[in-house]
Amino acid sequence: MISDDRAEAALNFLAETDEEAAELKANVERCEYKLKALKATVFSLSEGTVADRNATVEMSAEVQRAWNAHCDAIKAYNTVANKRTTQVLIAEVWRTCSANRRKAA
Repeated sequence: MISDDRAEAALNFLAETDEEAAELKANVERCEYKLKALKATVFSLSEGTVADRNATVEMSAEVQRAWNAHCDAIKAYNTVANKRTTQVLIAEVWRTCSANRRKAA
């Protein structure tokens, strides 16, 4: 059984993390864009066959840093998104239990 206080805490968490979740999602997209742009830049500045240029892109320290930043952004967003999903489930279970209690009364 989920208490009223726990349900309230879940709803408060959701209300308080709307902006944070949006910012983290935007950061994921920003990092993805930066990674693609950096890869294109390194590719265009490289010489050799397409395979050589692609290898240069993948081995570039700058690209690796951008890739790591992108992965970190995904992790940060998913952490908050997963916590928000858990809070939504808590609120839904509370709502169902409350409805069942009202029916039984």
